[in-house]
Amino acid sequence: MSLQRMARHVFAATDLATKTVIVYSDRAEVKRVVKVELSPGRNEVIIQNVSSVIERQSLRVEYRGKGNVQIQEVQFQEYPINEESDENAAIRPLEEQKIELEDQKGSLDDEIAILKRRAEVLDGVAGQIGSSVATAKDPVKQQSLFLFSPEALSNLTQFLEYYGTTAKELRKELREKTRQSEKLYVQIDALERRIDQLRCSSEYDNLKRMISIVLESEVKEETEIFLSYQVYCANWKPTYDIRACNASGDTTERSDKIAVCCYGLIEQKTGEDWCDTEVILSTATPSVAGNVPSLSPITAAFHRPSFFRSRNGSSQRKPNSAMSDEDMGFGSFDYNDCADAAALHRRTIAQANSDMDHSVAVSYEHLPCTCFAIARPHTIVSDGSEHKVMITQVDLEPTYLHETVPSKVASAFLTAAVINTSAITFLPGPANVYLNNSFVAKTHLKSVAPGEEFRCSLGIDPAVKVEVKPAQNFHEQVGFVSRSSLLTHSQTVSLRNAKAHQPVHVTVRESIPRAVDEKIKITVISPDLKPGRTDARLNKDNNLEWTCVLEPGEVKNLHVKWTAEHPIHETVVYKHI
Repeated sequence: MSLQRMARHVFAATDLATKTVIVYSDRAEVKRVVKVELSPGRNEVIIQNVSSVIERQSLRVEYRGKGNVQIQEVQFQEYPINEESDENAAIRPLEEQKIELEDQKGSLDDEIAILKRRAEVLDGVAGQIGSSVATAKDPVKQQSLFLFSPEALSNLTQFLEYYGTTAKELRKELREKTRQSEKLYVQIDALERRIDQLRCSSEYDNLKRMISIVLESEVKEETEIFLSYQVYCANWKPTYDIRACNASGDTTERSDKIAVCCYGLIEQKTGEDWCDTEVILSTATPSVAGNVPSLSPITAAFHRPSFFRSRNGSSQRKPNSAMSDEDMGFGSFDYNDCADAAALHRRTIAQANSDMDHSVAVSYEHLPCTCFAIARPHTIVSDGSEHKVMITQVDLEPTYLHETVPSKVASAFLTAAVINTSAITFLPGPANVYLNNSFVAKTHLKSVAPGEEFRCSLGIDPAVKVEVKPAQNFHEQVGFVSRSSLLTHSQTVSLRNAKAHQPVHVTVRESIPRAVDEKIKITVISPDLKPGRTDARLNKDNNLEWTCVLEPGEVKNLHVKWTAEHPIHETVVYKHI
């Protein structure tokens, strides 16, 4: 009985089409399509040059054809790079190209040197002729100097014409050769950087990786196999554009809307480009192994201090993943501590090369798991830069408020109070704020679930005028039996609504001192903070919040008045904390 020969089909991972990419907060799951023509019997599909930051336990293979094809084995293999490998073979053509460019640059430099020498000789001859010109009236130098005569004048004219034409052509050619030499220098420098990058990459990562898939087919069939795996050094984070329209417009029709444009910023340095693929952004925690995790027993014991220290300062690193032949449900893998340590080392270096703000994974464990499918295919290259994709746009109904702190800034700030009436949860992230198509500010949006309210500052509204009158302080002594010192502080804040048709709600915030000693008594006289009043109150920080409605063109003066009474022999110090 003769053994049947196995048909081999070899592909490069970067040449495979990318069907979908699910990007998580700390990794991505890539699904690639392998189009292969299977032969009757056993077939081995080899995927070479896979990413160095792949999670080997995440490999999944799926067959969706109509024929009788059975997946028999899936293996992830690593082996050292040798001199005849593809990685070193990729460096050799670059070195040959560099040598060729250096030869071209050397030839250009020689031509430039010759042109410079010709120009110097021509300039020297012209200089000698210019210094030797004399007239016939100079009898002393007639023997050695150039004499003006009709024949000499004709020769001089011909030389000057030759000099002008030749010198111009020489300098023009010299400039062209110099530019060509500079371009070659730039190309050589780029090749040197690329060669150094490949050599450095092979120094810290001297392993070559491949995936082997063994299938059994009864008939010859051209089919598609879907290969899924997870890779690190990829993440995404949300960002927003908050656009408010007609928020301060002078119109009687309330068409105010706020559009919240949700985007995803994707960054990846996996070593593989995701070309023209469907992108899904997820807040879930991806699953790696296919088995239910086991619980180890836990014990309770009294603490006993250790009086001995290990000789080796670094503890033994545990492998990233447990050694199991059943983790994937098909086939086994050769796991060991060295391989896991090497994978951890590669991942750590790759993350260190990324920007710190983008490489730190964001945790969404406290939020419900959400997936956002991007509407159209995108290409995400492995260059570490941010790629902005549109998730969705939500139109919300805002309530516009005006807030002012006259003691700090004599201006009214427009604030939008918005209830999230959509079905999606706004994840925490930075936001750009636009008012009537004008950029006004940057802010940070916190997590907002459906039905929750969030506020967004839209900057200063120049149509609401705030004027602060000078404060007045009066000191007097009160009491008959025990004398006390009484300070009366009074200040007027003037508000004016310059809008012609639109009323505004304005909240004025002012600091009211809080007594930290029972001998100091603080009393608010104006406004009257009687129980049940809703337009004026003291908040938790003991600051006064006074809300009023200004009709179009209306002016209101708010009088803030409070007193501080304390023993006459004491001195009170007011300070902000």
